[in-house]
Amino acid sequence: MAVPKTEVRCPECGHAQMESENFISTVCRSCSFYFKSSLARQSKKRKVNRVSIQKRELTCADCGAVQMVAEEAQSSTCLECGRHLELGHRLIEGEHLGNLSLEGELQIGPKGNFGGSKARAARIVLQGRASGLLEAAEWLRVEGQAKIRSGGKGNQLTILEGASLEAGDLLSFESGEVDGELRCETLSIAGMLRVGPRGRVVAEKIVFGELTVELGGRLSGYGEVKSKPAEARKEPASEEGISETSKSK
Repeated sequence: MAVPKTEVRCPECGHAQMESENFISTVCRSCSFYFKSSLARQSKKRKVNRVSIQKRELTCADCGAVQMVAEEAQSSTCLECGRHLELGHRLIEGEHLGNLSLEGELQIGPKGNFGGSKARAARIVLQGRASGLLEAAEWLRVEGQAKIRSGGKGNQLTILEGASLEAGDLLSFESGEVDGELRCETLSIAGMLRVGPRGRVVAEKIVFGELTVELGGRLSGYGEVKSKPAEARKEPASEEGISETSKSK
């Protein structure tokens, strides 16, 4: 099939010649002047007017460096320390050996085991086991029969009713709610520690800012009230022994 042609004129000398209807550029057969078609100019204009990519601010969990990443991005690399950062969510159902740094939610399933040295996420749902340190920027929620070998820290610790957590090292959080069972070496809660009616806390040392043990709840360990900075200069923190303290009758 013959390609349809059209007459074009050279913008330099006015010579008329036949070219394909879809030609992009050509050379005048009279004066050898090179010129482009209107299609080429329209194509160039479309490329210039591309829609800009929407970006958001990202802070590296390891070094604290701030950088901009695309809103749709699922992962990035810190420009300062080179750490790989995952921006979405992660579910661990089996064995995971590497470290993790998430801006979303980390869930360790009932048969999951985090084997790295440190996992950091905005929110952590723990149902299985973790060998390394767990750090939750917003909250760590225990929903199953869970174990942490190296301890955990973050904003809020929640242990649901029927769930249990056994930790081999320090647990340090801003606030804590225990409606299940917690066993650890040291529990440090900067603010309020609430033990629910069916909650039980067993630790060698328990440090808290405020304490509420509801009717039926149990607290066992050596207790220390955490003083505020201004109060600490006036008098030392008060200490007391807690041994199977319970409000059940």
